[in-house]
Amino acid sequence: MNATPRPNRYADPCVVCGETVPAGQGVVLPGQHGGWDVFHTGHAREPAPPPRGRHTGWHRRRLMSVDIATTGNRTGVDRILAAAVRSTDERDADWLIDPGPGPSVDPRKTHGITMDRARADGLLPQQALDELATLLGEQLTAKELVVVWHAPYVLTFIESELLRHGLPPLSARGPAGLFPICDPLLLDRHVDRFRSGGRALEKVAQWYGVPHDSPGDPGSDAAAALALAQVIGACYASVGRLSRPALHAEQTLWREQQASEAEAYDSRKRDHRWPLATVEALEWEPPA
Repeated sequence: MNATPRPNRYADPCVVCGETVPAGQGVVLPGQHGGWDVFHTGHAREPAPPPRGRHTGWHRRRLMSVDIATTGNRTGVDRILAAAVRSTDERDADWLIDPGPGPSVDPRKTHGITMDRARADGLLPQQALDELATLLGEQLTAKELVVVWHAPYVLTFIESELLRHGLPPLSARGPAGLFPICDPLLLDRHVDRFRSGGRALEKVAQWYGVPHDSPGDPGSDAAAALALAQVIGACYASVGRLSRPALHAEQTLWREQQASEAEAYDSRKRDHRWPLATVEALEWEPPA
């Protein structure tokens, strides 16, 4: 995952010793605050996250993380097959969900949950989804952060499924709606914009040294996201010291910035909304 050092094309001061590195005689690596840093070859550091600080902040408070496994990636069409909650105060829970007749699992999904298993051992969706939303609603009512890796995907899926089954939305179960939310994917893209290597959950967990034994399993994914939120808050004091309302508000701005920059890079349209996209309950249809 670490960026590969490459020769410097221009003469610049070495960030370690301050002496000029002639063009082609040193290396460049992504800078801690964006751009590129130049090093003498012997001074080049191994890319790594900043050391974890001892500052207090939201990352030391009570956190709860949620993740899901689905039949596919279409938030209004596909169905949730499993969900998991992991928390710092051991309010952990897991659900296997029977989606009923009709849906099938997109073969590109890697969570390993078969439709036969879900139908044989899963709970009715009304029960499982209401239990999940109740637990998350209690965290939101306490005004404590709910950690959601790629929040617009997961939260929109949950809200769409609650709508499908006639259950109160998660946004109505807390006094301020879907607030406060912490999205470690969004945080990582903000604090380390130029890091190479991809932003899949398992890749980011590897970068920060967070255990992630079973990628795709909702319990493992939720635990990894929870740990990543804590680590990023500890590594970057400017983020970790934000109040919970400020963190939520900043993420809305960071998502707008990230989407706009991505569109400027390759001209493909992005959804700028965070933490929720379009909530809709559509009829099942096989993926194209």
